[in-house]
Amino acid sequence: MRSGLLAAAFALGGIAAAAVLFGPRAYRLLCERPAVVVGDERLDADTDPRELLKRVALRVGEREAYLAAPEGNERTSFAELGVELDSDATLVALLHAMPVRSVGERLKSLFAVEPEPPVVPLAYQVDEERAREFLGALGRRLHRTPENARLDLRGHRRVREATGRDLDVGATLRAVEDGERDDLARFELSFVPLEPGVTQAELASVDVSRVLSSFETDFSKKPRSRVPNIRTAAGYLNGVIIGPGDVFSFNHVVGPRTEERGFVNAPVIVQDELEPGLGGGVCQVASTLFAAAMLGGLEIVERRSHSRPSGYAPLGLDATVIYPEVDLRLRNPYSSPLMLHAFLPSRGVLRVELLGRDPPGKIEHFFAAEAPQPFTRRVVVKSDLLPGTIDRRQKGNAGYDGTSTLLTIFADGTRKARTYSSKYYPVPEVYWVAEGVDLASLPPLPEGAVGVEVSTEGDPVDGERGDSREP
Repeated sequence: MRSGLLAAAFALGGIAAAAVLFGPRAYRLLCERPAVVVGDERLDADTDPRELLKRVALRVGEREAYLAAPEGNERTSFAELGVELDSDATLVALLHAMPVRSVGERLKSLFAVEPEPPVVPLAYQVDEERAREFLGALGRRLHRTPENARLDLRGHRRVREATGRDLDVGATLRAVEDGERDDLARFELSFVPLEPGVTQAELASVDVSRVLSSFETDFSKKPRSRVPNIRTAAGYLNGVIIGPGDVFSFNHVVGPRTEERGFVNAPVIVQDELEPGLGGGVCQVASTLFAAAMLGGLEIVERRSHSRPSGYAPLGLDATVIYPEVDLRLRNPYSSPLMLHAFLPSRGVLRVELLGRDPPGKIEHFFAAEAPQPFTRRVVVKSDLLPGTIDRRQKGNAGYDGTSTLLTIFADGTRKARTYSSKYYPVPEVYWVAEGVDLASLPPLPEGAVGVEVSTEGDPVDGERGDSREP
């Protein structure tokens, strides 16, 4: 029967006649190239392969991926990780999966069960630049700084050292390149361990009976709101070890100035003027430490003087810190570890000692300032003041550029000097006045002042230090 029909089909005109006898399926099987599956997409003869590959590439980029870290998995996507469809290589594989069939092969397919279309394997590639950018940002977030062993003198306990880590971007990238490509793929993160500079064994060798240097500052005449911050910051410093050759970071040790970490609102310097802010008083702790460090022969890695002379430390022996932008970093140049002892020996006094060795000699500090720089009077017109109000908010001070000299006199009489610079900007005299006040009624400009700046409340204030906050 079939042979008779087949003969009739050829008699009616070959493939077209067969399509008439056997219906639309026959026409598709006889005339079209066979279908294939690419990803989750079926490619038929009327489908544009490149448009299909665009859709597949989009879904590949949306696949979830997980990066395995010791504390848990980091969720991301193939697109963020730089894993993408290699469209050109996949297109070549697609074309190979769709061979041109002979007429005889097509006729035979009329009498066979239609097979499942072949699945074209996807080809992938990794955008290395995008992957490195993503892993670099991830590495900064997953970085752990090694922690030195230290004595918690306030809690009467020893704190063990802790190994830090850095993300090994190269090894992690290779794991991504060689890893799985299915949805919910998992890649192992590789880390480089960072060893601490001071271990428990080295901690035991610190001789706390030997005082390298010390310095005290007074805060009894400062606002009482600063006291909790001074006490809290000193507590974070107390018992910290600086290993031989190690660099100490104030911001790393004291950390963010937040309420959760024990800091409260107290006056800070904002655009040359005092305003309430979290952590006011921390700079006094940094300055006391810096002065002790200079008198102990430590080396300066990073330090910035205050924008104005402080009332608690001599010119050249102060240091400002702004978390996280401005840090105080010091290097221990000695072959033995040093311990910080920061405490309040009496009410209104902060003392910082460096313990662990005797001083190399007598160290003296001298400060030489250039000609003072004049300051201005700043008048702020405020709408909420009572008519006729004139309120002097801040005394002005001249600015200084100066050089500190640290002179070490050794036991044998030899001397060694080193220098560093400090810059103190002029501090404006500040008046708040009500609207309508005649500025001529203000007192004469004080000695050292030149010029008057007038602004309305809310106007931006020009200044070299922008909106930096100095606690």
